[in-house]
Amino acid sequence: MVPMLGSEFCFSDGLIKTLCAEFESVTFARGSDLSEISRICETHCHVPFLLVDQAQIATQYDMHAAARAAGTEMLVLAYGGHPPDQELLRQRLDEYDPPRIGLLPLNMRIDVLLAVMRLLLCGEILVPEAILRGLMAKQPGERPRAGPADPVTHDLTRREWEVLALIAEGKQNKIVAAELGLSEHTVKLHIHHLISKLGVSNRTSAAIWFLANGEGSVTPSDTP
Repeated sequence: MVPMLGSEFCFSDGLIKTLCAEFESVTFARGSDLSEISRICETHCHVPFLLVDQAQIATQYDMHAAARAAGTEMLVLAYGGHPPDQELLRQRLDEYDPPRIGLLPLNMRIDVLLAVMRLLLCGEILVPEAILRGLMAKQPGERPRAGPADPVTHDLTRREWEVLALIAEGKQNKIVAAELGLSEHTVKLHIHHLISKLGVSNRTSAAIWFLANGEGSVTPSDTP
């Protein structure tokens, strides 16, 4: 079950019908407020994420309240002409705790939208290029980012590089720890070290650096 928080203007009957036809094993249901979303979700044991009109989300509190109402640890912000507030996204992406945040632009070809929805249903999170470029823009007080040729990036250990790749996929510390066989404390230390070595200010900037430069731009050392 995928609940949809928003009006018919955002999530039209036609869109819901198309989604239901494409994903026959998934139920899509629209609710206009959090109480209705709670009623929709209470009879369903698995809610992979809440699809929500980004106009309904103005603060971190709104995100947590929406996630609680749907009983899920992932929100997907749907938007058309006006993308979500970038500072709000930065704050949320810097947090270690749920909910995770995905993005779904509605002003795209229907075949592309369905492909993005399929990835979201698999637990993947995508950041559209326009949003990514905005997040990459230097913020006031932020240290300069290391470029691909900056030798400091070659100081990353192989383990730090593995951690960086996983957090760039949007995975939480506990998931990174489980996949690499580490404790969450050790993962936090690796993140602290790689942030310092890359010359960025936080884990979001480190993930954006990874996405912008690509794995081939860094040769990790053999140090574990």
